[in-house]
Amino acid sequence: MARPQHRLPKAKSAIAQPERSADTPAAAGSPAYIEPERRHSMICEAAYFLAERRNFCPGQEMEDWLQAEREIDRALTAAAPAALIDA
Repeated sequence: MARPQHRLPKAKSAIAQPERSADTPAAAGSPAYIEPERRHSMICEAAYFLAERRNFCPGQEMEDWLQAEREIDRALTAAAPAALIDA
């Protein structure tokens, strides 16, 4: 079964995103900075695999999405200190 491609319209955020340069590291304990589109893509993929594990039974799509968000954000937060060391 082919993995579905989730594409949402790009929305302008009401909250201004901070400008980051190569010499501006992420703060310790905060998620490593990635583009919002990349984070969304990572969450889509993680949610897909969560749904796949439960054989795509309907009714838990929101739970899959929220769990995927938590997992991705946790992984990005864990990567932030390593990014500071490498900088």
